[in-house]
Amino acid sequence: MTFADNTNQHIPFPSLHRATKEQAAPKRMDPLECFAVIVSQVENLANASQARAETPFSIAATEASLWQSHKTVDPTTWSTRRKWIYTILAALTMFNASFASTAPNGSGPRLVQQFALSNEEMVFIATSFVGGCVAGPILWAPLSEVYGRRIVLLISMLCYALTNIGCALAPIKAVLFGSRFLAGVFASSAFSNTAALVTDLFAPPDRAKPMVVVSLAPLLGPCFGPLFGAGVSKNLGWRYVFWLLGLIGLVLELVLLLVPETYAPVLAKKGKPKENIDPKVPWSRKARSLLVLNLGRPLNMMLREPIVMCANFYLSFFFALIYVLFASWPLIFGPPGIYRLDAVHTGITFLPMALGGILAALLLPLCERYYVRRCKAAGMPVPEAKLLPSFFAPPLVAVGLLWAGWLGRRSIPYEVTMLAGIPIGAAMVLVFQGWIGYLGDCYRLYSSSAIAATVIGRSLSGATIPLSTHRLHEKLGGIAYLYTMLAGLVLLTTPIPYLVVRYGNRLRSRSMYKPGRA
Repeated sequence: MTFADNTNQHIPFPSLHRATKEQAAPKRMDPLECFAVIVSQVENLANASQARAETPFSIAATEASLWQSHKTVDPTTWSTRRKWIYTILAALTMFNASFASTAPNGSGPRLVQQFALSNEEMVFIATSFVGGCVAGPILWAPLSEVYGRRIVLLISMLCYALTNIGCALAPIKAVLFGSRFLAGVFASSAFSNTAALVTDLFAPPDRAKPMVVVSLAPLLGPCFGPLFGAGVSKNLGWRYVFWLLGLIGLVLELVLLLVPETYAPVLAKKGKPKENIDPKVPWSRKARSLLVLNLGRPLNMMLREPIVMCANFYLSFFFALIYVLFASWPLIFGPPGIYRLDAVHTGITFLPMALGGILAALLLPLCERYYVRRCKAAGMPVPEAKLLPSFFAPPLVAVGLLWAGWLGRRSIPYEVTMLAGIPIGAAMVLVFQGWIGYLGDCYRLYSSSAIAATVIGRSLSGATIPLSTHRLHEKLGGIAYLYTMLAGLVLLTTPIPYLVVRYGNRLRSRSMYKPGRA
């Protein structure tokens, strides 16, 4: 029985007046029977909606056809100078988001004094922000694939600025933790949409250099954050750290007004003649498509896409490692550590990580040459060639960890020990450059959702694993043993990129989002 048949079927209900002798009283419907009728109608309605719903294949086909018919608004045809300006402006939002995640670390002593924080609670000020990045991409990335990158970045940046003001006004630690979490939710829009914006602006052969900028931003930010927080809190107080973060957010809001829309299907629909616009879609269908197909896409990709699952595991491990290092670095250089430096000088010890990231960025063009050769030899794009930089990351991180762990003693100058951050910083850039570029080439139209899926996973690990840093340090008997254990775990991840390169084409062929063909 179809839904239409159900709607026309007469269902007897008890009469509202007393039955007369001429008219017998209708029989009351049994409650179970009534419930069965309702369930049947709801089920038929759901089936009908499911039959009308668009699948990812049909959506991709629709977007591709719209885009091909409007080449005049193709962002990849814009001038190189214009595209680079937009890339740098968008990358500033990613730098700012990662910068804000560690800026309060430099205010540690003053925050501990103000709110009587434990070691774990002090770490939680940073990880609560990262925890907000778990929830944010579920919302922001799919919305950017419905309404475009620009409006999503503008709304999220404004809300980010306001939540930092809430941190500055926090009277108790619960308000501070909650405001930091919300700031992370809104800041996470930059992590998923900035890389996607690069895939909008640049064709695959031209993405290498802008992707370097995108890869550098999330690493350089955390390196400068502690120094900024220490300097501001020492001279102005810890609340001014958050006031300035809010002010920076408002300035970036004005900067983002200069960035136009770049997402292909949204631009194509804007340029579509009115006579060709599809009939008005019912609100219920729009809502279902938004909730099920769009907002659920990052979770669907995280749980069902083999490529995204591999990237998620690998990036989550290294992202958690970054925040373990930021939580444990003061145990070497800070007041409670080996060298007992003040907060400002401890912040300076993070800068070699930024230097290592910059040096890695200078070497990335060599990896790009390998990518170009592989594509020419195959006669088509080879996304797996993007993973070459990640091959070098595990040994570099292991060297840096063992360097910092075993040379961290008072008989050795702290300047020598802090240089261990150079190979660590270089490795982090190589990891994220390789995997983000790989996802961008695999899922062009859905690159925002694919990257968002990895942001969810790595933010979840970055928000939880670092909380155990101090306990591990105590249980293992010192920073040398902690870093030796981490170096061993890092080396165990070495085969993962090799396996993805070996079986990547097979994995892409099984994807429901047609990676590499968008």
